[in-house]
Amino acid sequence: MIDSILLVDDENLFHLVFEDACSLLDITLTLETVSSADEAERMFIEWQGKPEAKPEVVFVDLNIIGSTFDGIELIRRINFKYGNGVVIGIISSSADESEMSKAVTAGAQFWIVKSD
Repeated sequence: MIDSILLVDDENLFHLVFEDACSLLDITLTLETVSSADEAERMFIEWQGKPEAKPEVVFVDLNIIGSTFDGIELIRRINFKYGNGVVIGIISSSADESEMSKAVTAGAQFWIVKSD
C-alpha cells in the first residue's frame, strides 16, 4: 500500500481534484502538493539523508508553468540524483507518444492522462 504521494502540478484546481480522488479511496496517506518543479526539487534536496521523509510515489505534470525546467527534467533529476526507489509517473493532459518515450527514458514508470 502507498503511504505517501507528492503531486507536482501548476494547476491548483487539479490539486483539489487529486486530493478528493485520494480521499475517495478511503485510505490514510500523506499527500503533499507543490506548484513548481523547482519547489519539488528543493524538497528532494531537503530529503537527502532522510529517506523516511521522501514520498513513495511522485506524480509529475509535463508542462509546469512558472518553473525553470519541465516535468521531464524533474523526473530525470529525481530519478538520477535523489530517487532511490521513488516511483515516478506523469499525469498530463497529453497522450503524445514521443513525450511518453522521453518520460520513460528520464525514469517515469507510468503515465496517466488527465481528462477535462
